[in-house]
Amino acid sequence: MSKLFLSTLVMLSCSIQSHAVEYTVTNNASNTLCGIYFTNENGIPYSQQIMTKSTNFIWRTFQQYDPVDQKDIAKVSLFIDNMDNVS
Repeated sequence: MSKLFLSTLVMLSCSIQSHAVEYTVTNNASNTLCGIYFTNENGIPYSQQIMTKSTNFIWRTFQQYDPVDQKDIAKVSLFIDNMDNVS
């Protein structure tokens, strides 16, 4: 009986999707005026906080309260880049 319980538990744990989202922010323009402004005024921790709040807002807007209804995204990345001298 315990083998059946254990195998059922393993199967259930494998079928449950993880909805923990990792938010990363990379400032590739940190040596430019805009990159410095981003670091000083916003910063990486605040940007990650806003990304988390944005995700939660989207889930609430589309009434996706249950993790089963939410798309399973492992990672969301924000890049601050210098492209043609515009950050």
